[in-house]
Amino acid sequence: MSDTGATSFGDDLEAERERVKRLVAHASASWAEAIRAHRFAPPDQGFAARLLRLSEAATAEQLAWQQAHDAGMQWRPVPGAAEAEPPYELRPGTGRRGPEDLWQRFDTAVAEMNRAIGGSDAAAVAAAFGGMADAAGQLARAVSDEDAITRAARELARSRSAA
Repeated sequence: MSDTGATSFGDDLEAERERVKRLVAHASASWAEAIRAHRFAPPDQGFAARLLRLSEAATAEQLAWQQAHDAGMQWRPVPGAAEAEPPYELRPGTGRRGPEDLWQRFDTAVAEMNRAIGGSDAAAVAAAFGGMADAAGQLARAVSDEDAITRAARELARSRSAA
């Protein structure tokens, strides 16, 4: 094999890693924005939309970290991850709306995320973000359905009182 072939392979590998690094940075910024939206949220305004945004951001992280794993990259462990908590409105005992079984799935996903980000396995991090995406997405759908019923009931009650 010539030096040109080796250089080309090395250049291709480095270019792929740089591309993946950009994807990871983009996904990380999206995740931080989604978490910030929950952290500074007014009580219950747009809750379903924030959950959906969290699901989308977790999906972006999942895809980026799967590609990082495929490119041979590792996650940088987060010190103290095991004790990390989600924003207040997503914590147990804070009046979270939605089905309890879905919140239990979410809490399990948070625990799995904390375990994964405390280590360096990019595939485990990708899987944990996938679990978070699923749990948050199901919650978003359930809370949105509850909101729709509440709106319909409110409109019907108002129409009855106006008659």
